[in-house]
Amino acid sequence: RDARVIESLPGIKVPSVVIVGADDTPFLAASDYMAAKIPGAKKAVIPNAGHSANIDQPAAFNAALMGFLKDAKLI
Repeated sequence: RDARVIESLPGIKVPSVVIVGADDTPFLAASDYMAAKIPGAKKAVIPNAGHSANIDQPAAFNAALMGFLKDAKLI
């Protein structure tokens, strides 16, 4: 909604992951866009989860996040 946020995505200079629930259909395309605009960003889709993927599927969300952090050598 705020164009400044969208325009700032290419300026993100830290390892990033965009996590989206597979059932969060209004945000699937937006998550693709964000992941494509953030340099080097990864994207994780959590099966059987909606907009609150961390609540709907906490184990899968945590696994995706931990996998990203390990791959990025942040932990």
